[in-house]
Amino acid sequence: MTHDSNIVGQLDAAEDTYKRSRLRTMQRVALGLLLAAAVLFAIARSQHGQHPAWAYLEAFAEAAMIGAIADWFAVVALFRHPLGIPLWHTAIIPNSKASIGANLGSFVENHFVTEEGVAERIRQADLAGRAGAWLCDPLNAGQVSQALAGVLAQVLDKVDDEKMRTRIGDLASAELGKLDLSGMAGGFLDTMIGKGAPQALLDPLLEKLITWLGDDANHETVGEFMLRCFAIENAMVKSMVIGYAPKVIGSLREQAIDVRMNREHPLRGRIDSWLADSALRLKADPEWKESVARYQADALRSAELQAMLGGIWDTLRQRVKADLQGADPVIATTMRQIVQECGRVLGADPAVRSWLNSAIETGSAALVQRYRGDVGKFIEQQLAKWSKEEMSTRIELAIGRDLQFIRINGTLVGGLVGLLIHAVAGAV
Repeated sequence: MTHDSNIVGQLDAAEDTYKRSRLRTMQRVALGLLLAAAVLFAIARSQHGQHPAWAYLEAFAEAAMIGAIADWFAVVALFRHPLGIPLWHTAIIPNSKASIGANLGSFVENHFVTEEGVAERIRQADLAGRAGAWLCDPLNAGQVSQALAGVLAQVLDKVDDEKMRTRIGDLASAELGKLDLSGMAGGFLDTMIGKGAPQALLDPLLEKLITWLGDDANHETVGEFMLRCFAIENAMVKSMVIGYAPKVIGSLREQAIDVRMNREHPLRGRIDSWLADSALRLKADPEWKESVARYQADALRSAELQAMLGGIWDTLRQRVKADLQGADPVIATTMRQIVQECGRVLGADPAVRSWLNSAIETGSAALVQRYRGDVGKFIEQQLAKWSKEEMSTRIELAIGRDLQFIRINGTLVGGLVGLLIHAVAGAV
């Protein structure tokens, strides 16, 4: 920033030097004409009576000197006291610095920075169309996408990770809490039944059960299971149960084979009926829905799930940063495509272009209406920072060269008027 300020200062100084040089040149021209008129007057005065033409030249030179001096006085009086003499109504600009600042600010505020003027200029500029053409350029789109990617990387570095984890966890919990898990589960079961999925799932389970029951090594496990189910502690009864276990296992295996082989077995129908009843109750039974909602709320409050939801931010942040630091970041490429597409839409769709221009116009008018009063104050405050001498010098450098033409014109016009008066006086 300091380096840029130094460059701007150097450019301003160079411009002031150039303006001052041009001003000095024009001042010398105006002074040269005055001196030329004085020399001509002296010569014509010395030759007075030698020829009638000298009288005309004398009149011309005399009036030219008067016009030059009068206009010199008028021009100098704008910026300083002529010859350093504080005559009345001289050094007008330095002595009127405060009123000039106020009047200039008011003039700009009331005649330039107006809602109508700004709106008209925006309508003529077609900013949306220009923006669209600019964004369509691949180079410009790439620069915009790189800038956006850079901003995104800086934002990720400055974000409070703990707050983001908490925020994402809260948002995810709130959204998950809105889900009707009971209704979703009922709908899922309806879909599964409609596709015959329960029967398709039952077949491999039956095959596994048939194979497992057919293995003698598992009979003891089945017998122990039966003992636990019936809570049998008597040794004689245990012995009887263990003795009947093979028959029970064989009967179970035959029943499983029958269900597996018979597509119309009543058990298969009961399974579908049970699932259909469960689906209906999940979707319509208040008690079932309340029970599922309670389990859902308990799960969302668990520390494990909250930690997992909060970890979404860490995963997202790591993946985004890794992509941005990669050789060919997907995010930047996607942003470039989006930017170019926005440019294409602005260029091809008059309705969108008109809408954006209208939005810019409305927003600009609102800003002008809100801050127009500050424009005049800003100009007045900036001029107030200048000293009287600085303000006078700056204005003189800006318009002083043109004012020298007043002196030049005053010299020539004054001489011509003097010549005319002499001619008229001589003719009378």
